[in-house]
Amino acid sequence: MPKRVIIIGAGLAGLSAGIHLQNSGIATEIFELSGQAGGMFSAWEREHYRFDGCIHWMVGTRPGDPIYKLYREVDLLTEDTPIYNAESIKVEIDGTMYEIPLKLDAFKQFLLSISPEDTSMIKDLCHNIEDMKNSKMPLRAPGNLSELISLFAGSWGFMNLARKYANKTVKEYAEKFSNNTIKKILYNLMPPEYSLVGLFMMLGTRMGENAGYPIGGAYEAVRRIEQKYRSLGGVINYHSKVDEIIIENGKITAVKSKAEIHPADAVIAACDMYDTLKNMLGGKYPHKQLDTMLESAELFPPLIVVSYGLKKRFNIPFAITFEYPEGIQTAPDHIETQLSFRSFEFDPTSAPENCSSVMAMFASELDYWQTLRSRDITEYRLKKKEFSDQVTEILNKRIPGFKDAIEVIDVATPATYVRYANLYKGSWEGFAPTPAAVRTNISKTIDGIKGLYLCGQWTTPGGGICTAVASGKDAAISVVKAK
Repeated sequence: MPKRVIIIGAGLAGLSAGIHLQNSGIATEIFELSGQAGGMFSAWEREHYRFDGCIHWMVGTRPGDPIYKLYREVDLLTEDTPIYNAESIKVEIDGTMYEIPLKLDAFKQFLLSISPEDTSMIKDLCHNIEDMKNSKMPLRAPGNLSELISLFAGSWGFMNLARKYANKTVKEYAEKFSNNTIKKILYNLMPPEYSLVGLFMMLGTRMGENAGYPIGGAYEAVRRIEQKYRSLGGVINYHSKVDEIIIENGKITAVKSKAEIHPADAVIAACDMYDTLKNMLGGKYPHKQLDTMLESAELFPPLIVVSYGLKKRFNIPFAITFEYPEGIQTAPDHIETQLSFRSFEFDPTSAPENCSSVMAMFASELDYWQTLRSRDITEYRLKKKEFSDQVTEILNKRIPGFKDAIEVIDVATPATYVRYANLYKGSWEGFAPTPAAVRTNISKTIDGIKGLYLCGQWTTPGGGICTAVASGKDAAISVVKAK
């Protein structure tokens, strides 16, 4: 069993791996390129306002769920962490704002009121959601008969849906509805090319109050998990990018950071997989699955996020999607016609009393913002302001008095996320959950290298908080078992 392990990346996967290894008596040290923990599990503070750039919902927040136990092991959640479960989300379609209930009976009646002619399909949809709602999310394949029996007992609904719809997209299912509004509602809930199982999982966990938002958000949660790691003796080196993973005779011996060599018995790469394979390993060690997927698989798009600190409350629900048919240019060759809006008025830690923290999010392109920032930082900042001014005017028309209430504006471009989290192509959550991607069981080791373990959102298509934490634990278990 290794005595000293170096972990690359202080995101959720890296911190999870570190905590479990420290608890197993193995000394660890984390190297992190940015100045803060969390990776994409990020939140930031501007003049007493907090902005959460990660959590839109967090699967596994219901006590008793296996994922909830996983969170508790690393202090991502505590016993007394309040959980907010939204009762609805709002989506604008063809000029009409629809409030979609997140209670199953109300959801069923809502759809029937739109399209009674789709009764049969609506019943089928709700039946599948019910199966997911009552199912526990399996974390991994069973390791023995006892685990197999437990998995069947608690996760039968999920496994049945996965078996039945593994190859289906949201679009293939939605097209069975005759009503176009319902089709568009489903596409707003989950993009049409994504896995249908993902749609059932999202709706089932949210309607089962198993995908809530922890009060304090990523800001408080990442501080808890970082403190947990440090309290166990773990060490974090910030502003310390790993440039090379050193291998001798097919075995990990060290990493190189800031021109210094740091010996290690094993290395856990809890970071960007493109950087790991092509830069740290110099492209010398192929990984058939990842090489192929990094080249051709669909990714979550880069994001530009405009965050506002408002000196009043507007009673805005947590999630709204606004239409903007005129289109807003998020990059010279990219136009978005929808505005995804998040309000954190339910979380008293997000803003001063009687104030509010809100965010507007858009898909964008990395190359434009990255090139602009590297070429002319002044112009980059000017373009950020021009973009935020456009967004402000759009929101002010939708929310009267919005502009006058602004105290703080913060803009994060795709270049911002790359700077803090080193994301391949700026993708905020890695491989998109298409049917082909979610069926791919990505190997967590590389042929020809002993002592290197992979984890994080790039090793589990679809990303997500729970998969990051679980993959870190799995990497730690693999290290402990190594001889």
